[in-house]
Amino acid sequence: MEPRKADTTVEHWIAEITAAKKREADYRKHGERILEIYEGKHKMPFNILYSNTETLMPALYSQQPVPVVQRRFKDEDPLGKAAALAGKRVLSFLLDTNLEEYDAFDDAMIAATLDAALPGRGNLAIQYRATMGQYEAESPDAEPTEYVRQETVCCDILTWNRVYYGYAKKWSKVPWVAYEIFIDRAEAERLFGRAVANRLVYTDVETNPNEDTKERDEAADKRGEKHTTRIYQIWDKDGGRQIRYLSEQLRDRFLKVEDDPLHLSGFFNCPRPLQFLRKTHSMTPTALYRLYEEQAEELNELTRRLRKIMIGLKVRGIYDSALGDELKKLLQADDNELTPADKSSSLAAEKGLDNAIWMFPNEKIVQIVRELYLAREQCKQTIYEITGISDIIRGATKASETLGAQEIKAQWGTMRVRNYQKEVQRFARDLLRMMLEVAATRFNEDTWAKMTGLPFLTTMQAQQLQLVMQTAMAQGVQPDPQMMAQLQQPVWGQVIQVLRDDLQRAYRIDIETNSTVEPEAADDHKALTELFTALSQVLNGLGPLVVQGSLPFEAAQSLLLFVARRFRYGEEIEDQIKMMKAPTPPDQQNGAEAVKQEKQLAQKELAMQQKEAEQAVKMKQMDADMAIKQKEMDLQMRELALQVEQDQLKMERQAAQQELTMKAQGEHQRLAYEQKSAQLQNTKFKTENVVNQKADQTLGKGVTAMQSMVKELAGLVLKQSQEHQQMMTALMKVLSAPRNKRAVRGKDGRIERIEEELVA
Repeated sequence: MEPRKADTTVEHWIAEITAAKKREADYRKHGERILEIYEGKHKMPFNILYSNTETLMPALYSQQPVPVVQRRFKDEDPLGKAAALAGKRVLSFLLDTNLEEYDAFDDAMIAATLDAALPGRGNLAIQYRATMGQYEAESPDAEPTEYVRQETVCCDILTWNRVYYGYAKKWSKVPWVAYEIFIDRAEAERLFGRAVANRLVYTDVETNPNEDTKERDEAADKRGEKHTTRIYQIWDKDGGRQIRYLSEQLRDRFLKVEDDPLHLSGFFNCPRPLQFLRKTHSMTPTALYRLYEEQAEELNELTRRLRKIMIGLKVRGIYDSALGDELKKLLQADDNELTPADKSSSLAAEKGLDNAIWMFPNEKIVQIVRELYLAREQCKQTIYEITGISDIIRGATKASETLGAQEIKAQWGTMRVRNYQKEVQRFARDLLRMMLEVAATRFNEDTWAKMTGLPFLTTMQAQQLQLVMQTAMAQGVQPDPQMMAQLQQPVWGQVIQVLRDDLQRAYRIDIETNSTVEPEAADDHKALTELFTALSQVLNGLGPLVVQGSLPFEAAQSLLLFVARRFRYGEEIEDQIKMMKAPTPPDQQNGAEAVKQEKQLAQKELAMQQKEAEQAVKMKQMDADMAIKQKEMDLQMRELALQVEQDQLKMERQAAQQELTMKAQGEHQRLAYEQKSAQLQNTKFKTENVVNQKADQTLGKGVTAMQSMVKELAGLVLKQSQEHQQMMTALMKVLSAPRNKRAVRGKDGRIERIEEELVA
């Protein structure tokens, strides 16, 4: 179907919005009145609307839904499974982002459900928000480059009476959706520019300043100093999928016209409205309160009458004046107290107090009060029948009722409420589908990787990794197994493409939600019990066949996966089932045990050989250390002998020098000191004796030290030789000693290992 030619005149769209307001004028009028009743602005003796709404709300929406994104046909589809897992994680993050500047999904669902329960229609819109950053410019003349620093998809809570729809009898035929928005001057300048913003009029009331009606003054929303203007944002589906902004103040042009920013398959940024009263001939909603408004008025009238009658229901009467103060004393008397009568003659004449006192007849009034209470309860039951609120929801059960009776009430008494619950779940599911579609269309691969935490590669990373592997293979280098495993996994570009393509997403992925009503622990326990029971039955039936070889393991594994995928928690154990390995047949198990024992014996023999080799290496190392120490001692002896020789030569040289000096002195002084020649000769002999004695002492000390070192070295060599001989003797005894082999059996009687023991 080709889109119609868009009417570009502002007057046409103002007329369309005016017609939409007229079509839903009664709905908006009744909606405002119903909200006032719910909020207590109207004095109601029995506010049944508030009671029913507070009872229905927990039954309709009591918890944030959990996104369920899974393969539609439960088959073996790795790419579809990766896309489903990524979509589930993104939606789980978007439902709980903890961003204060955006409406939380839970708050948005509560607001939409309350609007649907009171005025009759709940509306929410999807918004894409991105925070931009800038890269630094490479040069002073270049402009900085922008990039997406953070992006998200959030819900926008729409005011129930500020959303308008084009004329249609069902949602698929709606041509346009318009939102009435109030913005201030700063927002107008950001959206439309300063020139257009200066032409708009801003007031302190959220109404049209051009309207001059009494309702404008009565319904004005005073907000202090904040001044705003009203504009309309129109999502024109049939007119070329464009968004038009207009104001009733400027009828000569649109404020702004832009193309579809979200590229949703349904174009509109809002799902089908949430309405509890189904219609096939009109999209104008009807509030649930309108269905029992007359009964509510009757309930209020009965309560008013009860109040008035209860005011007149008093204990009143007259008594005989002759009694005087006697009756007053009697009324003031305590328990078991008797009061003497001064007017005994009067009491005797009246034959007791019963004849002296005449009470006002309240019996008829009491009967009327009882009938009014019964009528009010009957009126309440009529309202409960109209709304579908059963006694099991309110907890008004009898103590004599059995658990089975209460379960039957919960099953059949809440059938109409279940329709409301189903509608809430449908609305939440549509929102999740739209959020995932926007995320697949607008989010980049880095955002997907950060939000989900999945170990998939981006397209650029995959290309770089492939280039590295090709380069390594060209150089003859074997690729890394981890790199090969990463390339075998889906790439973010492929995963996002599945979610982005409307047909593939519809064919391969099913997006649902779990219950939006608070589940009980018994439901979870029941689901787990059913899953375990089914798996146990399958394993008990197929296990013996697989062990006997009658059924291939792959067939049994496929059947087990088929069963597990049909249950609530089955997909969470799917990967573990795929990791199961085929059992080994009994004959192969015996062969495997024998091979295992042989391997153990071979490992033990190898260990013994390794120990012997280590001992031989240690002995060789000890011999080498002994040779090195012997050489070091020889060098030390040689150095000591050389030092003694050097000291002896030095002493001889000193003696020769002294002798020459003395001879020269004697030759020169021979004539002058002839008389002292004998004395000088004696001195010479004394000097030589002293020198010889010192030389003998030094040589003796060196010889003594050398002898002690030789003795120590000989003792060390002898000790090491003895240790070496003892070690070799012990080793030969261990190697040549006889051994007994003993088989160690396990609990099942089979041989686990062979142990060897030395014969004592």
